[in-house]
Amino acid sequence: MLTTLSKAKLMMGIEAEDNSQDDELLPLIIVASTMIEEFCRRVFKLQTHISKVTGLPGKYIRLPQYPVHVITSISGPYGELTGVESLDSGILYRERGWPCEIRSITVTYQAGYVLPGDATDNNPSTLPETLEYACILMIKHLQREPGVQSERVGDISVSYSIAESDMPSAVKALIAPHIRPEM
Repeated sequence: MLTTLSKAKLMMGIEAEDNSQDDELLPLIIVASTMIEEFCRRVFKLQTHISKVTGLPGKYIRLPQYPVHVITSISGPYGELTGVESLDSGILYRERGWPCEIRSITVTYQAGYVLPGDATDNNPSTLPETLEYACILMIKHLQREPGVQSERVGDISVSYSIAESDMPSAVKALIAPHIRPEM
């Protein structure tokens, strides 16, 4: 989750001791976090990824998740690849170029941020504050406009529609620098 319950409550003006809205807020935090990750086309949690990518003519390839912290292994169709340098935004550089077969390169790597809920005194959150604030704004928006598309009273039926157009422009502006470029 891109924020914690306590931070969301603080930013929303809810007393820390007031647990009356916790059952509503926790699912909203999950939904808002998921919407932002899907919009950005990436996962923000620090974790190990295994990605199969297609090499392109040239010296650069882009991994789907970033920031990259550790590359455990990189292999191509004929074994381990060496001479690889990790650049910004998940871009890998190799002076000798890359094998160009489809999905021929397998990269095992650790990428992402320490999320607020996973932070400790020794390992503080590294998630950009703009993402956490965007999540809180999205929660507020979902509380006001939960995306109900249609309702029926007999036998109670509700359907929800959460589309990109449902995301406030302030949230889009805050997350814009974190959107993964098309691959």
